[in-house]
Amino acid sequence: MDRSHRRSLSVKHDTIGGMRMNRTKSQFWRLQQLVAAIRSGKHPNCLSFAMEYEVSQKTVQRDIDYLRDAWDAPIAYDRLKNGFYFTEPNWFLPAVMMSEGDFLALLLAARVLEQYHGTPVAAELNKIIGKLTDMLPDKISLRPEWMFTRFSFTAPPSKPVNEAVWSGVVRATIQQKWLNIKYRSFNDKQAKSRVIAPYHVANLQGEWYVFGPEAESTLVRQWSMARIGKAELTDNTFSVQSDFDARQFLASTFGRYAGAGKKPYHVRLRFKKEVADWITEREWHPGQKVSWTASGDLELNFTAAGLLELRRWVLAWGGNVKVLAPPELRQLVSDEIKGMAKIY
Repeated sequence: MDRSHRRSLSVKHDTIGGMRMNRTKSQFWRLQQLVAAIRSGKHPNCLSFAMEYEVSQKTVQRDIDYLRDAWDAPIAYDRLKNGFYFTEPNWFLPAVMMSEGDFLALLLAARVLEQYHGTPVAAELNKIIGKLTDMLPDKISLRPEWMFTRFSFTAPPSKPVNEAVWSGVVRATIQQKWLNIKYRSFNDKQAKSRVIAPYHVANLQGEWYVFGPEAESTLVRQWSMARIGKAELTDNTFSVQSDFDARQFLASTFGRYAGAGKKPYHVRLRFKKEVADWITEREWHPGQKVSWTASGDLELNFTAAGLLELRRWVLAWGGNVKVLAPPELRQLVSDEIKGMAKIY
């Protein structure tokens, strides 16, 4: 056996007093086995359980103490049968066990998800947290309302999504069923009936979108869930196109526009050195590349399809940025500046 293999084995097992201890199972799994053994009437003791599950007797004793102190388990020791038993046969180990640190992380996640107030996600998560709170031992005194008054998260303005629409889109996406929707495009005054195959759901800058083709089409489009007035599942299923890759499809996204069906552009922007540090402090695009000029200016390069989103972002930097490529973006920015000059 080579050294690397011996090292891998040593990670899985430790040896104390000649006993090999199994480290591959979680504490919760071990506690489940211990509770099951006690409930079965086998009257396990520290030695017998330690030998069967390859842990130390001290570990088993700590598990017993933990069940008794943290979870109020009614454990007693029968000296005649030389083992543990439950004085209350109806006691059960809770299905979820969390430390205070685990619960803190979950509360933070719930607070972060509140920014998605336009969907039922935050409300459902709050219900789950309430259930978990009831299952926690008394020793964990972290209160959800305490978290919500001391931490805040803000997000870009977003449009709310109807709960029935959200449910319909999610179910259709998971079950791969065609979806009848009432959809109002940005320039339309009236909603139109459409049948779409929801391939993928994504949140872009706080807005929820569903991606997929219409019936009798292979072009994957981007649909704003906030613009869907009605969503009903059909009985017909669809198959996702074999060449559709959600990660690759969204790779050219900038802002809230994924550029569905549009060609991506190679974008080159030069920022003045006065704002260069601000640019490097954030990731503006997952595929961005940064380089520096001899004068201290910064060049930002990436590939994106949403030129309208880019135009708004570039204009926000005013005279601190210059569009080097593509020419289409240069023209859009130039035209907008000329139009603004006429106003002011």
